[in-house]
Amino acid sequence: MSQTIANGTVSLNDWQHFIGIDWSGAKGATHQGIQLAMATPGRGAPVGIYPSDSAEWSREAVRDYLIDLVSSGIGSILVGIDFAFAHPFHDMDSYFPGQDMSPATAADLWCLVERVNKDNPHLYGGAMFTTAPWGDYYLAPPAYGKTAPRYQSRRRLAETACREAGRSPSPTFKAVGADNVATGSMAGMRLLHQLKQHLGTEVAMWPFDDLDAVTAASLTLVEIFPSYHFHRAGFDPANKAARDAGFMTDALGAYDSDGVPPDYAPRGRDADEADAMIAAAALRFFAPHAAYWQRPEQAAREGWIFGVPISF
Repeated sequence: MSQTIANGTVSLNDWQHFIGIDWSGAKGATHQGIQLAMATPGRGAPVGIYPSDSAEWSREAVRDYLIDLVSSGIGSILVGIDFAFAHPFHDMDSYFPGQDMSPATAADLWCLVERVNKDNPHLYGGAMFTTAPWGDYYLAPPAYGKTAPRYQSRRRLAETACREAGRSPSPTFKAVGADNVATGSMAGMRLLHQLKQHLGTEVAMWPFDDLDAVTAASLTLVEIFPSYHFHRAGFDPANKAARDAGFMTDALGAYDSDGVPPDYAPRGRDADEADAMIAAAALRFFAPHAAYWQRPEQAAREGWIFGVPISF
């Protein structure tokens, strides 16, 4: 891929595919909550991507699908996935403050999560909640039988930026409640580690990898927050509003995208496919603008939510 940044613009012609992925960290082999949608250059509405051999996606199938896309040589692919790519670091100069074994980089963190969960199938990451000393940092459900003496409601800079914009994800160490972020992030970190192991320099994880690595890769992964994409455009997807064709067409229009047909019916219990669709459209909208590829220094360890500007 020969992506360039010049005169404040990344050439859209260098990205052939924009894929939004609504993720899940729940136990089990397959999940209604995992939904994929793809947009291509232009204004066409994103379309759903469905597994070929199952009614629902598994996390392993998503991993293999991305690997197969690279192998197929279809061109450069920008993928946004809805989980936290790393834990906070800047506030305490550590992912796990007080631990001498705490990882120093995001790649080391992904490796740790993979190693701790190596016996868990389906990329599940819950062993982090019960394995000493890491479990002390996660607010996990009572069923795990663990207290969390070191849990703190810490925020990454990207989450603070989202809050200033009116919408903020939950803390990455929180594994309870409807706003649980930790389980999806642990499964996601295993995905990132395995993709890097399989694809090497063919995959870039932004913003941990710099733009030189992005331009050299066939596949670039970025973190997304679909709720932010809706709210940025002035729409509230609460109470399954995104199931309505008119609502979704207007939301997509804010990202210079065509709308959905009248018979639009997004998959997933919570219209999860709508999240994947708005993310794919937002990726296509943001990608040409160099400002969205800028990162604060701390993002090299914490990550950043693509499309959230550094300052408001």
